[in-house]
Amino acid sequence: MLRRLLAVLLSQGGHRLSLDELAEALWEGAPPDGARSTLQVYVHRLRKVLDDSGRLVRDGPGYRMELCSAEVDAKRFETTVVLARRARSRSELQQASEMYCHALGLWRGRPYSDIPNSGVVANEIRRLEELRLLTNQERIEIDLDRGHHARLVPELTELAALHPYRERLLALLMLALYRSGRQAEALGIYRGTRLRLAHELGVEPTMPLRRLHEAILRADGQLLRITADDLDTQWEPSAA
Repeated sequence: MLRRLLAVLLSQGGHRLSLDELAEALWEGAPPDGARSTLQVYVHRLRKVLDDSGRLVRDGPGYRMELCSAEVDAKRFETTVVLARRARSRSELQQASEMYCHALGLWRGRPYSDIPNSGVVANEIRRLEELRLLTNQERIEIDLDRGHHARLVPELTELAALHPYRERLLALLMLALYRSGRQAEALGIYRGTRLRLAHELGVEPTMPLRRLHEAILRADGQLLRITADDLDTQWEPSAA
């Protein structure tokens, strides 16, 4: 219960949780009678575990954890991602790629893996895992722009299999395959995606993916020059 209490507090990034909110999170929406008193006991015990360092702070009607960002891997990860995005915006692609790799290297498994995944902790797990996937995608986009298409194909193939409805990943895979001289396989990815979307969701691929498919069909020369960001723009396929 102390680990769960600590996880709940950490998941809020230093924001206060009231006693009632803590009780709801700690007992997964079904706090027992006397939950507030029991919670106070857990707070006292947790402070002892933390050597009464002053990190667990009483804040009005609730509590919060007071931590330096450098002490929390999740915060270090998010800070490094921000720096990587700034480097990318300045077209410093190698530096951005290194920063993205450093951020992703902070991960050592699923967040809060030894804590019941419910309530506020579950929300934080989903947020972090989505950010991790997006960060990896952005790192791949940079490496694709740097010409590492052949090396990226196996990784993109695995990611596309894990996330078959993320059209952005599918588009990156199609482009990497095409630039690696594997036009037929790139077209096969689109056909499989279109059939899956139609059968399971009753929809067509979005315009960016359809536009990319048309360009690959025509072996458009622009496919060797466009950046990953261009996939979302209204570029028009040219004649082969």
